[in-house]
Amino acid sequence: MMDLACLFVATIAGVYLRLGGDEAAEYFSRNMQGIVLLCAGILVANYVAGSYRMQHTFSRFNMVVTWLFSLFFALLLLAVTSYSMMQTTLGRGVLALTLGVYSLLALSLKLVLYQHMFRGQVFLCRCVIIGEGGRAIALRRVVESDFVLPPHKVVANIRITDMEQSEPPADAVVDGIAVLNCPVANLDALIRSLGVSLVIVGREDPEHASLLYPKLKRLRFEGVEVLSPLSVYEIYRGMSPLEFINEEILMQASLESSLPLVRRVKRLIDLTVSILALLVLLPVFAIIYVLIKLSAPRHPAFYSQTRVGQFGRRFEILKFRSMAPQAEESSGPVWASVHDPRITPLGHVLRRFRLDELPQFVNILRGEMSLVGPRPERPEMIRELEAQVPFFSEREMIPPGLTGWAQVRYPYGATIADASRKLEFDLYYMKHLSLSLDLQILLSTLQIVMLGKERGT
Repeated sequence: MMDLACLFVATIAGVYLRLGGDEAAEYFSRNMQGIVLLCAGILVANYVAGSYRMQHTFSRFNMVVTWLFSLFFALLLLAVTSYSMMQTTLGRGVLALTLGVYSLLALSLKLVLYQHMFRGQVFLCRCVIIGEGGRAIALRRVVESDFVLPPHKVVANIRITDMEQSEPPADAVVDGIAVLNCPVANLDALIRSLGVSLVIVGREDPEHASLLYPKLKRLRFEGVEVLSPLSVYEIYRGMSPLEFINEEILMQASLESSLPLVRRVKRLIDLTVSILALLVLLPVFAIIYVLIKLSAPRHPAFYSQTRVGQFGRRFEILKFRSMAPQAEESSGPVWASVHDPRITPLGHVLRRFRLDELPQFVNILRGEMSLVGPRPERPEMIRELEAQVPFFSEREMIPPGLTGWAQVRYPYGATIADASRKLEFDLYYMKHLSLSLDLQILLSTLQIVMLGKERGT
């Protein structure tokens, strides 16, 4: 609604500023099709970029890049339409003024909306957690994070008394939060009395938690949001923790996956982007090639390594050389670390800005990789990880990517624990795969490439 209002005001302002009041009415009637196309292009682009979803975190960079994407998409739509109709859909003066006014209004209002209005008490989300153990404490930290918008406040923990093994203690206050005793029969009445809009099931015994479902279903249809621990982490952290994952959940996720529907579109996008990237980045390739050869004249500038792709298929991934020659001759296959002594000075720069990965556009062109997906691992590492990390082989269900959700959400890691954490982000991506999510990942990757820094959780 805010975008529509901004577009309405911007269109009127653009026409009146360019033509004045006398010609405005005639211009609107003559160019209504172009105005509708412009507004529709911006709205569709913002929708695809995820701007209209609930933003649980806010980033000025993503807001600006999404804005640029929406303008580019709208201008491309107008250009294609004008070419196909053999006439100018909108004049350049009106178009420039309209986009300028819209940008000023939309960006300013979004800043006010996310930085001030959504942080106020008016939009405060009151929550209650069913449970009081370590899981309930962890869930409270997630929803009450400073990065969550609008702000959430846990007002009580509920202890279900008729599920306890012994006589439960009296109501108490733990860490500033009331812990209330309640039998299952009175659960819905207690939750209504607390005036909350979100209920989180934080019990650590799912077999007993299922007894709560009849009450929770009623509350859900009354308008109170009910979330499982897995849903909390997926919504507020963008990850699927392994402790909440089992084969049944993975099977359900595979049945709901949109990959079978979007894979051809993804492949078309992969082909288009990889071809354009290889053409546009050719001068960058040449510069990097010369710099590597100057630093090590007798050694190749490119480096290939066996990786595992979709369904376990092996392929040779291409990179610019960033390590000293024969780096693993004595150690064998090992993980690279942030301050790895095997990395050359030039290699540190290439890795920081992800420039060493550019040759992988060739792998994308061949169909061995996609723009977005889990990063492909080496066969030696996969054997070790599959033995120690549950469900690690799930990553092979979709094509590996040049970048991925785990890469933009988790900093560089080189341990089994890091691999487990990254898998939680990869599982989330597989479950929620969409073109909109791919675009968000690419925008975040652009931020890393431009600023040369990691993004942590």
